[in-house]
Amino acid sequence: MSPVSLPQNRFKHLLCDLDGTLIDSGGLMVHFEFIGRTLPLMKKHQGWRVAYQALTRGASTLKRPSKTQTNHERLTENIARHFKVSFTEAEAIMKENLGAVFPKLKSHFGKINGAARFLEWAKEHYSLTLATNPVWHLDFVHMRMKWGGIDPELFQSVTTVDRMHACKPNKEYYLELLEQENFKAEHCLMIGNERKMDLPATAAGVSVFLIRTEAKALTCIEAPTEKSPGAWRGNYTHLKQMLNLQLELDR
Repeated sequence: MSPVSLPQNRFKHLLCDLDGTLIDSGGLMVHFEFIGRTLPLMKKHQGWRVAYQALTRGASTLKRPSKTQTNHERLTENIARHFKVSFTEAEAIMKENLGAVFPKLKSHFGKINGAARFLEWAKEHYSLTLATNPVWHLDFVHMRMKWGGIDPELFQSVTTVDRMHACKPNKEYYLELLEQENFKAEHCLMIGNERKMDLPATAAGVSVFLIRTEAKALTCIEAPTEKSPGAWRGNYTHLKQMLNLQLELDR
């Protein structure tokens, strides 16, 4: 790869996606099982139709950033409105249902080749932030991490549902993360696996590396320019090689 297409910024912080990047999360199958297990628990409040509407509209609500409410507050208000209960009662319903459903999803989760080994190396050189899509509370994030063989203690911070006001792929998610952590965009590299969800970090000035475990070579998919911090694609070995080039220059 030409030196021109290598990162121009010097990274200090790695922002790591979780599902599909650090752990195998089962794809659509885990989504279908989650819905299938959750609906029967929720139907007792206002019936099947309302339960389904509550789930689907909750997801739709998070597609738009909010300036005043966290993702947790918006999801809880959605449940309270559909089930005709108070905010506190809605929180209790969500906690009870998720506590019953989540542990049963374990079989869908697994390890991604090279992920844990890369983090063990990276922790010696960078701060690590878990930049997962913020739709779950910390307990459920940690649960999934452990199922995928990732140590939660490696991360100084996690983007959870109760602290964030936007979700991926909104630019606002990345801007809020930078503000909360007091990071400069040029010092960050977002490590993800989805063009749709993770590549928009470049709009916030953050360089991106998309993990492809089957990749045969490091590829520049968006060259760094004055308007873009750049984006790359490869496996974890390629990522480590790219970062090592920077570390050698800084020695």
